[in-house]
Amino acid sequence: MKIIWLASWYPHPGNPYEGDFIQRHAKALSKFSDLTVFYVSQDGIDNEVEYDQTIENEYNGIREKIIFFRFKKSGIAILDKIIYNLRYYQTYKKSIRQYIDKNGKPDIIHVHVPIKAGMIGRWIKRKWGVPYIVSEHSSHYNENTDDSFYSKSIRYRYNVKKIFKEAKIVTNVSAAIGNRIKMLFDLKDIRVIRNTVDTNLFYYSDQKLSKFRFIHVSTLAEYQKNITGILNAVTSLSKQRQGFEFVFVGPATGELRQNVNSKGLSGIIKFTGEISYPEVALQTQQASALVLFSRYENFPCVIIEALCCGLPVIATDTGGIREASNEENGIMIQSENEEQLLNAMNRVINEYEKYDRRKIAEQGKKEYSYETIGRSFYDLYTEVTGYR
Repeated sequence: MKIIWLASWYPHPGNPYEGDFIQRHAKALSKFSDLTVFYVSQDGIDNEVEYDQTIENEYNGIREKIIFFRFKKSGIAILDKIIYNLRYYQTYKKSIRQYIDKNGKPDIIHVHVPIKAGMIGRWIKRKWGVPYIVSEHSSHYNENTDDSFYSKSIRYRYNVKKIFKEAKIVTNVSAAIGNRIKMLFDLKDIRVIRNTVDTNLFYYSDQKLSKFRFIHVSTLAEYQKNITGILNAVTSLSKQRQGFEFVFVGPATGELRQNVNSKGLSGIIKFTGEISYPEVALQTQQASALVLFSRYENFPCVIIEALCCGLPVIATDTGGIREASNEENGIMIQSENEEQLLNAMNRVINEYEKYDRRKIAEQGKKEYSYETIGRSFYDLYTEVTGYR
């Protein structure tokens, strides 16, 4: 089966973490089938690429074509946007034609995030009759997100609707956001295929820690992740008990570090800065429990990565988090409820022995490993194409 992925987000030299969860999905599928991933730079008109360039990577059944196109701003915003979009679509279409001339038509197209790659998926379907499916990863179908779908232009929303409606199947990593999309665009069905975890990196390790260690892993985006709310709860906890620490994994700003110092938490809170995926795995294995106090999410990778390491998870009941959480692997709390967060942190410390970490990790591997998620995608492709 010849499979092409069209990714609106994907890791690239300018941002090695953009859409890295899509790349992990690719690695999961590569256990069952070869595929080619196309990503055309969407760094936008603020990034002036001096010349067209293509980076090609090939490993373990995956061929990545990361394509940058030359764009020079004129200084006229509307004109720049028009020219940028023309160059984007010209570059993408040229690359697809070259692929088909060399390899023939693909059996199926898989679009990851509808805008803008979904427009190319529609074009391929009309020109060559190849069906496409769409996987949406964004949480912006919640009204309270920073970049809400409802705040987008009429044209943007129209194009997203057309991309979804013409897709053979639409998938999401959570039923919560998937059902929201289903109702919003009047779709017949939404399939749920979860995010995936490299369980060769994230696995149970019996660590002996001198202190109880909470961990938080994210971009440390203030509004979405509610970092201030976490600091407030940690401050309250420090007044009630000793013998714990809190590790933030992510790009901490000077303002955040200053806030920690002003609260007198410098001896409790540690920052790792931005680190690699294997280093995140090591930090997770060396923790006692994960904390995620988000205002909105879809189905965050950090939750299932923590579970695969056997960590109980304290997280807000938002997006699809409830679909991964139960009484045996953590505690659900309400978003922005700092008292509930404080109580949950106390409770996890006090009742830590009740969590069977090895069992949590085994269940996580069963549900979220490359083998499980890769098979789910491959079975979906065979359903659409009839390929055997």
